[in-house]
Amino acid sequence: METITGAETWILRIPFTPTSADVEGARHEIIGVTLETATQTGTGFSFLTYNGGGLAVKALLDELFLPRLMGRSPGETELLWSEFFRLTHRMGTGINRFAMAAVDIALWDLRSKLHGVSLAAELGQLTERVPVYGSGKAGTHLSTDELVELASEYVRDGMTAVKLRVGGIDRELSLERLARVREAVGPHVRIMCDGNERFSYPEALDFGRQLAKHEVFWFEEPILSTDLEGHVALAERLPMLIVGGEHHCSAAEFVPYATRRAFGVLQPNICMVGGVTEMVRIARLAELHGLGFAPHLMTELHVHLAAATRSTVTVEYFPFLEPFLSSRLEVAGGFARVPTRPGHGVEFTADAIAAYRTA
Repeated sequence: METITGAETWILRIPFTPTSADVEGARHEIIGVTLETATQTGTGFSFLTYNGGGLAVKALLDELFLPRLMGRSPGETELLWSEFFRLTHRMGTGINRFAMAAVDIALWDLRSKLHGVSLAAELGQLTERVPVYGSGKAGTHLSTDELVELASEYVRDGMTAVKLRVGGIDRELSLERLARVREAVGPHVRIMCDGNERFSYPEALDFGRQLAKHEVFWFEEPILSTDLEGHVALAERLPMLIVGGEHHCSAAEFVPYATRRAFGVLQPNICMVGGVTEMVRIARLAELHGLGFAPHLMTELHVHLAAATRSTVTVEYFPFLEPFLSSRLEVAGGFARVPTRPGHGVEFTADAIAAYRTA
């Protein structure tokens, strides 16, 4: 396989999805990596919410990771991931994982392109489409009427499941909004509720019992992600699935949540855990424990991973990158079709790069 001959990093600061933002002027930072061989390029990226950390991730990439990629083969994904893990292990889990993710995604993109196949095919694709649910249109600043209309819009577009936020706003208002959405979308649409880690255990237990009256499919991140015993107790006492993991930073952090069945569905974020290589381990962990896999955000990347594991329950369709990409996912009837072009297929438009590139 060809070896890496060049690399650069870059940052885009893009506007937060208007229907999801809870604060004025919120932005995402996309920290990107472009790798080159003699005949191909590969792109990887991580994202941080709001501003401030992107330059730290970029510095780690520039100073520590990219120099070590020169002359290496993109096929050495596992080996390179392990090397970068050892190099940054004493940093704990933080910006190092975001930097590792950007590099790892770029390596997998490049490796797939050199083989002439999609990322899903490179990973061992099992299906041509994956189930998705509508997300990203439930910000707490939305009025109840707006929330109902946006959820209904997803259903009119063929979605069979939608997610609402219930954390961070008045309890009775949350239940009122949920009831209105349930009435609007009908009994056959799945509704997921996201607590965003905003409840204490007693609050989550009581509130979860109220959610059950509206046939909620899952209660996501009801309490702090670090509270293993609390999640175990909720899973035992509430009738809906308890799910989470978007703030876990490694496959190892998921292990006790899987073995204790604290989560019925694992929700890793590809940027938080360090890229494709670690996401594959988490998908296999879900498979081995008979649990679901429903990766968080980054739909355009996650459809490839979801198509290569038997544990996939659904994928979050949160199109926050879509306005800035040269192509969009084909989504219909509650499913996303897995792209077939070589690599992961995520390419930012020239207009987006010109307007939002900061470094």
